Amino acid sequence: MKIKRKIASIIIIGNEILSGKTLDTNSNYIAKKLRLKGIKCNSISVVPDDEKNIIQKVNEFRKSSDYIFTTGGIGPTHDDITSKSISKALKLPFEINAEAWKRLEKHYLDEEYTEARQKMAYMPKGSELIDNPVSIAPGFIIENIYVFPGVPKILEVMIDEFFKKIDNEVLFYKKTISTILSEGIIGSYLSDIQKKYKDLEIGSYPYFKKNSFGVSIVFVGDNEELINISSLEVFEYLKIKNGKPKLF
Repeated sequence: MKIKRKIASIIIIGNEILSGKTLDTNSNYIAKKLRLKGIKCNSISVVPDDEKNIIQKVNEFRKSSDYIFTTGGIGPTHDDITSKSISKALKLPFEINAEAWKRLEKHYLDEEYTEARQKMAYMPKGSELIDNPVSIAPGFIIENIYVFPGVPKILEVMIDEFFKKIDNEVLFYKKTISTILSEGIIGSYLSDIQKKYKDLEIGSYPYFKKNSFGVSIVFVGDNEELINISSLEVFEYLKIKNGKPKLF
């Protein structure tokens, strides 16, 4: 029986990502966490700090995803417009969250609680806070949208804590085969295997290490028996072809 999995989408927000100034590691980190929870990540999008783009992407993913994760654009600067854009996407008032205000005010007790810092307490009405043990300024949840900061070291701590609270889905089954044969040699065969086992995800990934070349073939799916049968079939084929396969 095919498992109906929860679906997630990730929106990475920031001009610095699109310009190449900053490397996006956030989507990779979140996607790995989702996979470990048995949640399927269907889409990853990068959009600029632009209200229209953010609203369009949020509304697009709201229709197809159980979870939408956004990163970036919730800080104190002029281009941090994610919170306000999400308010507009949901047609909700954009207002001070009393608990966020309280936390920030306390955090900046020995410094000036500037207008820019106060900006981080504004969210869509009805938002639930996501704790930030690193820099205090919280993320938030509204409907099925989970809003996180863009700084990787802060995001990673918050994500780690947040995912402890998400229930595990049925976990994915996975097998990996490595071979010395190139994709050009085994590509057609793998295409036929994917058609035969259409309920599985079968990926082919070349690698280079220690002056050696190889290909990792990864089988992922909901059915453990099918994973075992298909991977063994490919393993035996590669052995016949002198591909020196190794099964993990």
